[in-house]
Amino acid sequence: MNILDFVMDLIYPRDLTCVLCSEESDDELCDLCKGSIQFNIGRVCKACGRMITTDYGICRNCMSMERMFDYGVSVVTYDDYIKGLMYKLKYHNKRYIAHTMAKYILDYILQLNLKEDFDGIIPVPLHENRLKNRGYNQAYLIAMFLSEMTGLKVYETIRRVVNTRPLNKMTREERSHILEDAFEVTRCMEGNYILIDDIFTTGTTVNTCSKLLKASGVSQILVATFAVGE
Repeated sequence: MNILDFVMDLIYPRDLTCVLCSEESDDELCDLCKGSIQFNIGRVCKACGRMITTDYGICRNCMSMERMFDYGVSVVTYDDYIKGLMYKLKYHNKRYIAHTMAKYILDYILQLNLKEDFDGIIPVPLHENRLKNRGYNQAYLIAMFLSEMTGLKVYETIRRVVNTRPLNKMTREERSHILEDAFEVTRCMEGNYILIDDIFTTGTTVNTCSKLLKASGVSQILVATFAVGE
């Protein structure tokens, strides 16, 4: 057991309690909560991972986007259950939830059977002011747990230089405009990388980051998020 495992087991015994309902469980999600969550299964968009009913392989949202990343995967559909889970992670210091998200993200990545090997993991950053207020970046926590599971190194290559206002009520066009100069890449990168965030909504944030990474020399980008908006 490494130091991270030891510390996390002291904070939260992952094999005893469900992260969603806190009832006793042999897994990080109990069977009842698993049954209440809408996992993205069957026919899903190759770009964002949301479930689709068309034969195109890409959802309408992603078809209308000039996509800079190559693949996308997301574990669950964002609903009230997942909203509550993410709220605990982001605003109630329940950092152990990031381990559950990383574990399921890895399961979904493995199901893609991609030919490419990955050279590392890159989390979507928070602005330093928001990071200071929250104390941690949830995307970074997910990335670190995924690193622990895969052996891939985490690179904090992207820096958020503009502290934008909340994006949740903006259109894609508004988000694109406000995020245009919000990030910078701190070093040139080569190879294939997994770009991590907690949720995929319009895809503007991960697309903006992907554009910068591609310009810096990255070849292939897999965007991996825990949740995707309906």
